[in-house]
Amino acid sequence: MVTRLDSSAPGFEARFSEVLAMKREISEDVDATVRAIIADVRSRGDAAVLDYTNRFDRLDLTASGLAFSSAEIDAALASVPA
Repeated sequence: MVTRLDSSAPGFEARFSEVLAMKREISEDVDATVRAIIADVRSRGDAAVLDYTNRFDRLDLTASGLAFSSAEIDAALASVPA
């Protein structure tokens, strides 16, 4: 689960210390999970990406939400400094 911290919030230092002290997953467990996710995305493509986006980010997207229009791409390119 993602923990959001605001450095200007009261009690930030204590909360940050708690987060640092939390038990972390064992590296091998994380590696195995990541390998399984990558294999699933390779196998199922966008459907897997949508499933994981829903599961981990709690965003209910559709396949059309994964694509950018030409206008969106052009606007993004235009906003990049030269």
